[in-house]
Amino acid sequence: MKMLLITSSFPNDKSIGGVFIPDTIRTLNSLGVQVHVLTQNCDGSDSITKTLWDGCSITYFGWRGGDIPLVELMRRRIFGIPLAFQYFINGYLSGKTICRHWPPDIILAEWLIPSGLIAAIISKFTNIPYCCRGLGSDVYLASKNSLIRPFIKYVARNSAYLFADGFDLCRKTSALADGKECYFAATARKLENKKSDFLHLDDTGLFFTFCSIGRLHRVKGFDFLIKACSLLQKKNINFRCYIVGEGEEKEALENLIKSSDLDKNVILTGRLEDGDISDLFRHVDCIVIPSLSESIPLVLSEGVNANKPFIVTNVGDMGYLAEKYKLGYVVEKENYNDLAEALIKMSNVKIRASFYDKHNYDELSSILSPDSGAKAIYEKIKELKSVYSPAADTAA
Repeated sequence: MKMLLITSSFPNDKSIGGVFIPDTIRTLNSLGVQVHVLTQNCDGSDSITKTLWDGCSITYFGWRGGDIPLVELMRRRIFGIPLAFQYFINGYLSGKTICRHWPPDIILAEWLIPSGLIAAIISKFTNIPYCCRGLGSDVYLASKNSLIRPFIKYVARNSAYLFADGFDLCRKTSALADGKECYFAATARKLENKKSDFLHLDDTGLFFTFCSIGRLHRVKGFDFLIKACSLLQKKNINFRCYIVGEGEEKEALENLIKSSDLDKNVILTGRLEDGDISDLFRHVDCIVIPSLSESIPLVLSEGVNANKPFIVTNVGDMGYLAEKYKLGYVVEKENYNDLAEALIKMSNVKIRASFYDKHNYDELSSILSPDSGAKAIYEKIKELKSVYSPAADTAA
């Protein structure tokens, strides 16, 4: 089976976007699926095609937007229209060329917008069926935009199959498609052993250590975590908080840490390698996910595999999963007072230990494994291959 996988985020040396996609592809490869990835060239206006490994090639189509997120173009409204138009046209033309010379059996779009719209247009002119996986930002955020919502609904309605990486997200994605069934397909990855020169601080004697991981964006709620840390400091609690990631909110978070006199307590580590993250998980007592909007973040599955307790906000599926599998405390988003209280409770060794149940963690780890999402997608798309012959329409 041959698949064209379209995505607006694919990891490279400069970006961690779409870090789950390589493991998804490797699982699909193991099931007999050859994959050609289509994504934008964030470093130039030239189109580049190369082989990543046996069973996976990639085409970076050229555009002049660099690494600007497509969501940012939506915010720019009229100023972002020319770049957005160029993105879709160049993506469509590159995708159609791939389909002419390497006709796939199926197109899979990661994110309903923008990838799903490119997939829908290619499908319309080639009759190659497409499927989409909603991944949170496209459904939760972009669908609220009155200009974008009609396009998302069109993509969802015409997708041969719909997938989403969250249970709540499945319901919302289904609603966009007027009730069409949406199937849960988790996103996860396997942490590699690669390490940098990062070393956590000497936290000997500290009462409590915890970490939070994600892109430094307002939606991740790190400012509320820092405000909660400020309350811990006022209560003379000896703690350390590591915030891992890069992003546009870095300077604002640095200023908040400095103004709160938390320079020694809250550490912005920047981007870390997988091996560094694994070491940090072993070192800290707890993992905090303070997001304002989320489905099931990768750090949840990674933390479950590390057998760590959590404090999460009640957004997406995090509250549901934390309570069902007894992972830790659930607090309301933006409520840094409750977050601080949960951190104080979690600093108790006996309380932390009470949350870990091997059966619960193993069960959730299996549900959120790197293989499970890819296999869920494969089981559905292989049904399409029996009713479609790509040779019939590649001349379109």
